[in-house]
Amino acid sequence: MALSNEEKSIIEEALSIYLQIISRQAPPAQVQQIAQIAQGIVKKLDNIGNSRGQGGKPEGITDEWYKNVCTSCEKLTMDGCSDKVTEKFPGKCDPILHYERDKMLKSSSRRT
Repeated sequence: MALSNEEKSIIEEALSIYLQIISRQAPPAQVQQIAQIAQGIVKKLDNIGNSRGQGGKPEGITDEWYKNVCTSCEKLTMDGCSDKVTEKFPGKCDPILHYERDKMLKSSSRRT
């Protein structure tokens, strides 16, 4: 179940108010750290509930890879891809590399 735009707005507004309050009480370094966490939460709001019970499309992954590889991959969790290679180098995990190799082999065999 995805969040509605109204629900997302409420969460964003609540985080904004929280940051205003915490900025009066905490040292600037701590406020900055909390602000970065809040930005991460806001970015994740769009991925909540977007994909048939699994995590949202990881950053840097094409729609084609997501549809043909990621949705059936065991490393896709509710928080996104748990593969450390994909986290650092999107599209360089073994399942995507195999998919691309197979796709290339199929297209080259059609030409001959």
